Amino acid sequence: MDFTGSVSDTGVTINLEKLGTVNYYSKIPDQVNDESIFIVIKNYEVIGINLGSLMNAKDCDGIVELILPENIIPVDFFYFLTKELTSYGYMMNVEYKMAISPESLKVYQNYWNKIAPLMRMFGLKEQPKRKTKARHRFVKELFEVPFSVDYNGSKATVYWNSRNELIIKKGAILVDKAPLTKAGIVGFAGRFGMQLRQEHADSIEDNVLTKDVHLRSVNEVGTFLYFAGTNSWLKLISPEGKTLDELTIVK
Repeated sequence: MDFTGSVSDTGVTINLEKLGTVNYYSKIPDQVNDESIFIVIKNYEVIGINLGSLMNAKDCDGIVELILPENIIPVDFFYFLTKELTSYGYMMNVEYKMAISPESLKVYQNYWNKIAPLMRMFGLKEQPKRKTKARHRFVKELFEVPFSVDYNGSKATVYWNSRNELIIKKGAILVDKAPLTKAGIVGFAGRFGMQLRQEHADSIEDNVLTKDVHLRSVNEVGTFLYFAGTNSWLKLISPEGKTLDELTIVK
């Protein structure tokens, strides 16, 4: 595979022409492309994978940015990549399901196979790791705790009322529009978020909740408020400043 590129004190840029661009950063970049996929690496392990954001990048060893080619939809490939990395043994906290056509799957697999050698050079191990998916337990003592959300323009107070019920209190501000892919279409998370909003249309006016909304999971809360795109367990913050992930994760 031929490529051109450049090297600086803070990273490497590799131009793969029709296969897009791969950037490697030794520190957090100043600007973030909202359609790029970022793989965050520490101690030769993936500690985070994000679409259009740099969560979990603090104190990392390096960040790989995938600027995808035009024929790949970022939201769909992000889901594909979570499954690919799960097969390596990494913990990918993605609970939703989406269908990718066989034709697209072939394109995504071919692209990943071609850039995999670069990923190995940047520290991504392919050997399976004996890890399990992050699990969280419902803690009944938390049902009275008002968790706050302040992310990407959305603001809300959320209560974890029971194992399969979270309550978003009225007055919450929702992100206005679902993000579009490079192809100019709404991705899976956006479609799912709009579906949730349609189910609760009588509780929304001008992107503000006029009544409490009851949802089934933390991921639904994130999709409803800001169309996902990040780990929502880290976005629900207690009055003491602890995330819902910290308070409930099973170690």
